[in-house]
Amino acid sequence: MANRNEDDTDTDLTGVRRKRRPKKVLPKPLLRLLAVLAVIIVIVVVIVVAARSAMSSGEAADYQRYMTEVASLLEQSDALGQELFTLLTDPGDTNRKDIQTRLDRLVVTSAKLADEALALEAPSDLIENGVHQFFILIMTFRKDGLADLKPSLMNALEVQDTEVTAEQISHALAYLTNSDFLYNEVFVPRATEVLKAKELTGITVPASDFLSDHDLAAKTKVQEIVAKLKSIGNLQAVHGVALKKVVASPDEIEIKRGNTHNLTASDEFALLVTVENQGNMAEKDVPIVLTLLSPSSVDPQTVEATIPELKPGETVTATVQGLNPTPYGEVAQLRVEVGPVPGEKVQDNNWLEAKIIFKL
Repeated sequence: MANRNEDDTDTDLTGVRRKRRPKKVLPKPLLRLLAVLAVIIVIVVVIVVAARSAMSSGEAADYQRYMTEVASLLEQSDALGQELFTLLTDPGDTNRKDIQTRLDRLVVTSAKLADEALALEAPSDLIENGVHQFFILIMTFRKDGLADLKPSLMNALEVQDTEVTAEQISHALAYLTNSDFLYNEVFVPRATEVLKAKELTGITVPASDFLSDHDLAAKTKVQEIVAKLKSIGNLQAVHGVALKKVVASPDEIEIKRGNTHNLTASDEFALLVTVENQGNMAEKDVPIVLTLLSPSSVDPQTVEATIPELKPGETVTATVQGLNPTPYGEVAQLRVEVGPVPGEKVQDNNWLEAKIIFKL
């Protein structure tokens, strides 16, 4: 029986003889290549993760910056709304000049904030989803509402019938109350939705409330506001006009009460009548009546004219023609009267009488 060489052959459990396979070893250059590729893959993964992290961090910073700037504009705007609400509901002892000054400041400041909102740089997703455009619209509503409210409210304080002006005030206030609705019901939900989709946590959409009473634009509320303002002592209606000056043309002679004046008889004879509104209400269709009484005629000459409108404190000069010169050398009596306007109590300063003599 022959001896087996254990180095050449091997027997498995089944008795089948197999040849021992030599182990395969990868060439060293290939091992180096695989190692380099593994390192490259790790580096790429790290770069991608870092880039995404940096992009996410930069994006979050952009949104945070935007919301911070929005919050700043809204804080200033809401302060204007609170000031307006106090002016309308609890004005204190005020007057027309004070109200107009306060409204002027509100209008100017609101317009400035609207311009800043328009210049605001918003993240692209907020623009593409129309969110930022709503913020601009909201700030524009506030600007336009205040701009329309000022003349409407001042007009309401100057007229007796406030039906039309109350409608105008209601329309202006509707801009302001609607700005709150658009912000809370449109801007906030849409901005929050974008933040969630971007998975940007820790960034909040600021709150805003321009008018604390959202029913302030109702016409019944507006009428209550106007009535309350008009009941304030310094805001109560005062009616009264005054005759300030009368000048005869073409002589350019001022007619003085109780004096006698020599005037040139001319086809161009006219009286320049200056009238002042000394009340705090606008007056419409202010009458002017000229009367010339001659000794040679039992029927006086009468000429009437009208000043369409006189605002509080305003002075207007009307040129009135139509009186015919009386016979030469005759002493005639001239009376010039303005008003009275409805509700006028003092009329001593509404007229003058003087003697006039026409000459060649």
